[in-house]
Amino acid sequence: MFLTLSGIQQKYIIVTCNYVAREQGLTKLMSVTDAKEKCPQLVLVKGEDLTRYREMSYKVTELLMSHCPLVERLGFDENFIDITEMVDRRLTQTPDSDNFSVKGHIYSHVSADVKASDYPRLAIGSHIAAELREAIHSKLGLTGCAGIAPNKLLAKLVCGTFKPNQQTTLLPQNHGDIMGSLSSLRKVPGVGHQTAKRLQALGLVSIQNLQLFPLNDLAREFGGPSAQRLKNLAMGVDDSPVTPTGAPQSLSDEDSFKKISSAKDVLEKIQQLLSSLVERMNKDGRQPQTFRLTIRRYSATNKWFSRESRQCPIPNHVGQKITSGDSDDAVVQLVQLAMKLFHKMVDSRAAFHLTLMNVCFSNLQSRGAAVSGKGSITSFFTHGTSPGKAPICSSQSQNDSSQSHRRHHQFSMHNMVAQHNPQMTVTAESACSAEAALHGSRRKQSSVVADEDPPLQSGCSTARTNPEETGNTVTRRLPSNFDPDVFEHLPQDIQKELLSPAYVNSIPSTSISSLSPTAELDPSYRVATANHHRPVVPSASLLAEEGRLSLPRSPDCKFPGNVDPEVFSELPPDVQKELMSEWKQQKSVLKTSSSMKPGRSLMTKDRKAAGKGGQTNSLLKYFKPS
Repeated sequence: MFLTLSGIQQKYIIVTCNYVAREQGLTKLMSVTDAKEKCPQLVLVKGEDLTRYREMSYKVTELLMSHCPLVERLGFDENFIDITEMVDRRLTQTPDSDNFSVKGHIYSHVSADVKASDYPRLAIGSHIAAELREAIHSKLGLTGCAGIAPNKLLAKLVCGTFKPNQQTTLLPQNHGDIMGSLSSLRKVPGVGHQTAKRLQALGLVSIQNLQLFPLNDLAREFGGPSAQRLKNLAMGVDDSPVTPTGAPQSLSDEDSFKKISSAKDVLEKIQQLLSSLVERMNKDGRQPQTFRLTIRRYSATNKWFSRESRQCPIPNHVGQKITSGDSDDAVVQLVQLAMKLFHKMVDSRAAFHLTLMNVCFSNLQSRGAAVSGKGSITSFFTHGTSPGKAPICSSQSQNDSSQSHRRHHQFSMHNMVAQHNPQMTVTAESACSAEAALHGSRRKQSSVVADEDPPLQSGCSTARTNPEETGNTVTRRLPSNFDPDVFEHLPQDIQKELLSPAYVNSIPSTSISSLSPTAELDPSYRVATANHHRPVVPSASLLAEEGRLSLPRSPDCKFPGNVDPEVFSELPPDVQKELMSEWKQQKSVLKTSSSMKPGRSLMTKDRKAAGKGGQTNSLLKYFKPS
């Protein structure tokens, strides 16, 4: 049977190769030139586009979750699966332990020499692992390895003992053996490059060194909790639960290269990376709030770990373009952001040498939360939501539910351990490598014109929004829970954001009602409010009764006639206090009507008094008529 020697090429290196090629001396990260010299017949496949690989990776995870809910992703081709509950159920269904057997290999043992009935939980776990591997092969056409052990650390280590397409079970008496077989501390999952350097500075280079090193001395370098964790890892102890991964918290794309040393090449590379990332972000459906740019400078001594990053918030209108499919425009504006971050890290007037660039979107939110969440000006115009608290959206609800689900299972697993009921963890490593995966209208903003209504006869009524009316009216109908007069005084860019389709479609419908005629308001100034039958925050100094709002008749301070009480009630308490204090200071000015010239209206007096009392950048400017 003829087997093809194949490898996956990214740029000038071999990122991975099949087992036939490895038998010929090929290794990961070998240069293409060296690989061709060793194996002239080597077939190389371009693997820089990871789209199909990424899609297949998520299909594997979804398939595993259909069998067991506790699945945690680790990279593209590995998953942790907590099968403790599945083992418990099968134990109750199989009371006769004499018929137990272990599927696959047993670490440091011959399967025939091990009595499976002495390890019933591990034996059942090996059968479940075999079933999961078979399901992956039959439904996705992928082969994979599995490791069966009591925790995540040991399951990962034993998983790769026999490859390819095999599985291995680790017995309790061999935990120390597998830890002792590791050639260095860097082979321990959870011990990274920087941690290994600090351990080496203490004279610790092997697993045995760390196992025997005094905990107190280790704590002086790393702190108590981290020192204990390192000690546990060296002993094969890992109490971390299998945590369902859920949707990714960030999306990124990167590329490595031999050299980029000009701003022009940097811009082209950023544009290339962002084009791909924006397309993925659009398919995801969530809106990113933060953008991060990472670079790696050339270093002869520190080749892999000399990265530097800068990040910045993504303007809301740019984020909306990403999710709405306006990719080209979004990329143009994101490239500008990225170049600003680049110039903060690199002085392009001097010589520089980059070998890697990474672009990343993080702080991903559902579209509704991104448009009207905490910190957005829209929170002051949306009824039923206090601006001091971000509205709970669908994605947040799912996250909260997921966290509650995790806490429940974490408690259950700890309870089992307390009753000497060991947790069962399987690491499934799919052969979902690159070669396997390769086989497998914008609304135009309308100007808002002030509606010159005649003086109202009693109290305040709702703003006129009849589209059949003529004259000086609002040329584009605002949502019912917007006060046109407040809206009119907002800057044009904020008006544009509020009138965007993404926000308008996210506004809940409300009904319009009139204010109580007993409210002490200027009858010549109209106000729009929404009645949605909710209690008003007491600190807002408003009283709500049967859907009708009335204002306090405080002798110290009255609401100016040009203030919408509904908008005021939506402000945070500290802002309300600031406004009330400022209005109180203006009281003496408002009462000196004798100093006014004949013919001046009350609205003119309010405007003049407010103009004297407020600062240029005061929040009051959003409540003053023009």
